[in-house]
Amino acid sequence: MKPNIALVGMMGAGKTTIGRLLSQALNMGFFDIDAEIEHEQNMTIAKIFEFFGEEYFRALEHEMCKKIPQMSGMIISTGGGIVLNTENIALLRQSCAIIYLSATAETLRSRIEASSSLRPLLIEDSSSVGQILEARWDKYEAATDHTIITNGKKEDEICAEIIDFIGGWADFGRLQGR
Repeated sequence: MKPNIALVGMMGAGKTTIGRLLSQALNMGFFDIDAEIEHEQNMTIAKIFEFFGEEYFRALEHEMCKKIPQMSGMIISTGGGIVLNTENIALLRQSCAIIYLSATAETLRSRIEASSSLRPLLIEDSSSVGQILEARWDKYEAATDHTIITNGKKEDEICAEIIDFIGGWADFGRLQGR
């Protein structure tokens, strides 16, 4: 089976942007968990949080993760809280190299504030990004095969680092049938 690459990290880390660029560079498909949930629910993540709550959203996210082990040749952009459920990580590990896109709270905050879509957990106060990052940091680190620090880097530099890592990862090449 050709493996997948899953991108994890905080909101604003660049998972969707880098995922799309990687899918083009590596000629792989692209699967955005949040976008798929929005499509299936016919509402934004913010509305799902507002009307049904975080627990309901996390259940939808987990159901989406159950589809990933059957996928092949995909770049997967995960939601920022994917690491909160260890079962999600176990599902990703079945077929994915997991890359953590890491950034400082200041970098994340500036990206989030510049974004046109406000993240559900930050609607009240974008300064809480540091608290969320601190609470999740060890979960990101424990879940991943490799960490890319994205502070001050251009998108193509981040993609190149991921490609270099994947190229040197023997299991990835073996699973691709190289």
